[in-house]
Amino acid sequence: MIHKMKILKRAWILLLAVLLLPRLLMAETHFVEAETFTPSADGWKAVGANEVRRASRAKTMWGADGSGDAIATKSVTIQQAGKFNIWVRWMQVSAWRGPFRVSVSAAGREVASKTFDLEMRPGVADWDFAWQSFEAQLPAGEVLLTLTKHEQKNCVGYVRQVDCLLLTTDQELKPNHVSFGPQTFLRVTVGDGYQRPVYLHLFADHYRDPWYGHHAIGKAGLRDELAPPADEMFKDGEQSPWSNISHVVYQDSGASLNCSLRHSYQEKADRLRATLEFGRARNGNADDIEIMKTFDVEALPNGLVVIVPPDLESPKNIAILQRDRDFAEETGLFADAFAWPTIGRRPTRIPFFVSANIGGYELPVDAAVKAREEKTLDNFGFNGDHSHTLHGLWIMKKDSYCRPDVDGMRERIKHDVEAFHKSGRKLDDIAYCMLMDEPTGQSASFMAQDDGYRDRFSAWLKGLSISLKDLLEPDWEAVRPVIETQRDQHPALHYFTQRFRTVAIGDFMATQKKIIEEAYGRSFPTNVNFSDGAVYHANFYSQGIDYFELLNRDDSNAIWGEDWSNNASTYQCAGFNVDLMRAAARKRGQTIGHYLITYSRTPWDNKLKATSETARGVRQWMNFAYGPSWGSHEGGPAWKSALWYSKPKEWTANAEITREIGAVEDWLLTAKPTPAEVAILYSSSSDIWTMNNFSYGFDRMHTWLALTHAQTPVDIVPEHEVAEGQLAKYRVCYLSGPNLTQAAAVKLKAWVEAGGTLWLTAGAASRDEFNRPLDTLTALLPAERGELVVHEPYQASGLFLHHLLTRDTVIWNDERLEVLSVQQPQAARANATTLATFADGQPAVVAAPAGHGRIISVGFLPALSYIKPALVARVPLDQRADAERLAAALASEARAATENADQPLATSAVVSVTNSPSSLAIADKELLNRSLSPWRYPAGIRERLLIPVREAKLTPPLTCDAALVDAVYLPCEQGVLIALANHTLSPIPQLKLRFQVARRAIRVESVHRGPLPFEQTAEGEIEIALPLDASDWVKVASE
Repeated sequence: MIHKMKILKRAWILLLAVLLLPRLLMAETHFVEAETFTPSADGWKAVGANEVRRASRAKTMWGADGSGDAIATKSVTIQQAGKFNIWVRWMQVSAWRGPFRVSVSAAGREVASKTFDLEMRPGVADWDFAWQSFEAQLPAGEVLLTLTKHEQKNCVGYVRQVDCLLLTTDQELKPNHVSFGPQTFLRVTVGDGYQRPVYLHLFADHYRDPWYGHHAIGKAGLRDELAPPADEMFKDGEQSPWSNISHVVYQDSGASLNCSLRHSYQEKADRLRATLEFGRARNGNADDIEIMKTFDVEALPNGLVVIVPPDLESPKNIAILQRDRDFAEETGLFADAFAWPTIGRRPTRIPFFVSANIGGYELPVDAAVKAREEKTLDNFGFNGDHSHTLHGLWIMKKDSYCRPDVDGMRERIKHDVEAFHKSGRKLDDIAYCMLMDEPTGQSASFMAQDDGYRDRFSAWLKGLSISLKDLLEPDWEAVRPVIETQRDQHPALHYFTQRFRTVAIGDFMATQKKIIEEAYGRSFPTNVNFSDGAVYHANFYSQGIDYFELLNRDDSNAIWGEDWSNNASTYQCAGFNVDLMRAAARKRGQTIGHYLITYSRTPWDNKLKATSETARGVRQWMNFAYGPSWGSHEGGPAWKSALWYSKPKEWTANAEITREIGAVEDWLLTAKPTPAEVAILYSSSSDIWTMNNFSYGFDRMHTWLALTHAQTPVDIVPEHEVAEGQLAKYRVCYLSGPNLTQAAAVKLKAWVEAGGTLWLTAGAASRDEFNRPLDTLTALLPAERGELVVHEPYQASGLFLHHLLTRDTVIWNDERLEVLSVQQPQAARANATTLATFADGQPAVVAAPAGHGRIISVGFLPALSYIKPALVARVPLDQRADAERLAAALASEARAATENADQPLATSAVVSVTNSPSSLAIADKELLNRSLSPWRYPAGIRERLLIPVREAKLTPPLTCDAALVDAVYLPCEQGVLIALANHTLSPIPQLKLRFQVARRAIRVESVHRGPLPFEQTAEGEIEIALPLDASDWVKVASE
């Protein structure tokens, strides 16, 4: 009966095809790529930018810029007059409109037209392409398609992206651009030795959204399913028909095909023995397939990864079509001949892991491939990977941190523990447990709607002994989390709501930690990986994670971050983020771990980050990400991957980083931070109240940067430690941001009166944690401060600070500083000294004694004046370099288009071509290639920021004759360890260091240079000199 039904079904399909055939044969269809239109002027351009990668062949005709009256035209020859649907595919972005008009004319007369993108189309995803049509009665012969700009106006550059057009008389045709592009085919022949039927399962990674897809190939061909029906399964030696996999292989990114032979989706065969043939349609004829590459596969265990390009239409793309073994062997040959660093050694005590995935997605590959890749990876000196870590139990009810699903967690951990022991892994090898990647605090709007948050919020406040009077509320029924727009009506609740964002995630983490420790019977450093939002916006509360709140509890034992520093003013700001972690962990000694983001970064930058961040307290590392490029979607398609597996120019730096840490790890494990005499007061209450203007946080961050550039040891001290009297050990304190808790203000005043030097920027310490006026310091101030003027609230990241407009100029002796974002007028008191003035002569910087101490009141944000010139200096160089690279690429494209290339272009995994700008000054070109950070910082402005340090006559434990070298002095049991990170970005032939040691030195040794000559004075001072490239470590051994 089943067999008869299948025959009947196939008969119906055949009949349907016969009935439709006349319509298909009679329909006339023309597919036109918009980028083939001819522009009349520069107002329309063919582009292939990243945002249009979903376009047909990843290119569009773009009309947002240039001449407003420009048009673009294309002729099409119509074979037979008739009614046509004219379909247009274009990209929609919800935030902006880019209206354009498509018209069709014949014999000089317009026949039909339509204007697109006048309004948002529902049902279309943001930044995606969609089809829309209009009808036209077209005559036979030539017709002209024309693109024009609506009302001849330009628009935002992200829109007015026209992809392709389809003219058809088939009124039922639903257009799909993939059908009209290059077609890729796959045929599978199963080998022998299978006792039961099998099929080929394909898990496709597309490197972009939609990220993944499951597909199956059996005797009847390709199905977009987990498995084919039983009667389509292969037996030994059977072959599939040619399967069109064009929709599986994206036109911009191709696909990574994770292949395995399976008896069912849940059951894999022991091995993979098959032949995979990839082909293309000869002359566009799908019945005539030209074989382009064949893989005869014998894989044990059963797993294969094949990297497939967007199409097989060019020699270049055919060369891209490779399997895992091709990559492994080619890269391995290069690694075997590579000149590996000989300095230092592999670390054994400090976990320095690497993010490496040798295989597919939960798919082991052939043992020989794995062994070859492991041999290559071993050269870098890492001492572990993700197998040395545990994961978390991020399970909650109603998506609320305040509703942990404890039962679900306990059920999950049972399976996790069982799987762990079955895997053969050992608890002694586990370095840490990472609960989640990049979580944030939940938003106030979510909290305000969640009963779980409301209950826990009230309980938390009562546990802190906060009274209704403190909360400024009439009764406990009114106490609840409030949204940001209610902050003025409920200032105390707003303050505590924002703090509770961190408390809630901390509680949720602690619940998981307890269950995990109970299940495994021991404790691990337990963390989550926090995104570096503290760098991106210089404000904890842009992501709702306040390190000081998070680690100020006994059930927290670790913190972890990452140093992407995307859009940071300089990658050195990643060190500021680690210093924040160090400050938050200072009281309880939590373990600090970090991802070292090494791909899409230069070798020099990676070495600087690793050195500076290790010196500031990172003691667990994960290098992210190695690859291999064929085993992960991270870094993009394998043939143009950003992962450093495929970039041998980055191999030396990554291998040196591990060896440097290994050489000094015994010292690092006994190292203590340098006792600092300078503090930066971190006001979390200011972060809470200034989320509408990140300028204050960036002033704080770049104050730290200036101090670091001058080798001045500095600690970041949170408000609650100030309130506990922890400022007593510091002689200088810097404070930016208008808000400060009343408790901290009282202790800050007492500290100044006892002899401290305080640097206050515009508006600092003028309001309390509930944003009420705060006059605790007013009587001590050297000036009467006027109303704070917010010229330009800043809401972007640090990289774009140079866009802030100059609102005034500060004249400070021979220096000119820009007033950016905010400004505060000041009237100097009788006993005060005016150090600098605004352009109108009014006081800008005023100083005076305050008790036994001193206050310097600054009426602007001077550290913004330090970073902006550095960014401005680099911008035109980057622009020129980008223009030259683009010109070189266009010239190369033009040459390639006119040449008859018989040989495939180089697509080797170990070949990397750098398009270096050619007309820039050699020195500038080298610096641009060496780092993505600025290097021309204004020394005079830096000295102005250091005035409190100079006036206090502080003596740092180490001095260096080159600014911008991050020289970190670390006392150790063995003596003194000095970390050197060269942010000048140029090799220094001889760097001179002078430093103090408590005991007589017996040996001074550089990791890179070996033993160094030295002399020690009777006062215990040592001076040494050594060449410095990117980084080094100096060990000063004492008796």
